[in-house]
Amino acid sequence: MILFPPAKLNLGLHITSKREDNFHNLESVFLPIGWTDILEVVLSDDVLKGQAKFTWTGLPIPGDASNNLVVRAHQRLTETHDLPGVSIHLHKILPLGGGVGGGSADGTFVLRALNEVCHLGLDAKELQGHAEDLGSDCPFFVQDGPALVRGRGENITPLIQIPSLQNWWVVVVNPGIHINTAEAFADVVPKPRQTNWDALGETPVERWHTLIQNDFEVGACRRHDEIGMLIDGLRRAGASYVQMTGSGSTVFGLFREEGLARHAAAHTEADFCGPAVTTPH
Repeated sequence: MILFPPAKLNLGLHITSKREDNFHNLESVFLPIGWTDILEVVLSDDVLKGQAKFTWTGLPIPGDASNNLVVRAHQRLTETHDLPGVSIHLHKILPLGGGVGGGSADGTFVLRALNEVCHLGLDAKELQGHAEDLGSDCPFFVQDGPALVRGRGENITPLIQIPSLQNWWVVVVNPGIHINTAEAFADVVPKPRQTNWDALGETPVERWHTLIQNDFEVGACRRHDEIGMLIDGLRRAGASYVQMTGSGSTVFGLFREEGLARHAAAHTEADFCGPAVTTPH
């Protein structure tokens, strides 16, 4: 089985409070885009029952493989199911630590793939429970399409579409800066909000800055000039809305016209340029 775990962009990212478990509550619209990793999961007679052979190509994946969300997702299901031997291959395209949720998508899509190839019969609620144990962004990737995400990431309200973004283009640029969790939260002061998320689909994209922002962006730009330069560059190139996504450092711009988007992508050496609204794989 071959799947394409997508990157996600945050349309706004508001940190609303700190929880008793030391995590933070957030509010954000998560938007999947057509920039993806490639994941293959197949049954294998050469792998012992309950085991997985994990290989990868593409971008290097640092650290101990046992900590990778792909491996952890398989291990999670072995705790509750008798799995046959499987081979898992990941072709890594999405940057690590860039705020686009690539690792979270990979881990959750392993859960989805194993559910199919091993005929586990898990429904979406059960898959989401397993995904919550992997990480905060993971539950979003159980479903396809944009969603309003709240809490630690477990409260998900799917959105059929965001009308404002039909026929829009997105340009995504990663400056190669890794921002860890401690650094990201260093300058963030959680505060309650009354964001009218329904208004996002009714408000012109050019006015989205009056409704939403990424609470991590100011601190990231202060510490890393390259991020601020990318934001300014995409604005000058004609983007109607520009924002850093996640805890950084990836930046995206939304463009009305494909020509403007492709011109901006060429001049910023963008990692992705494509329609903002894509059909799920």
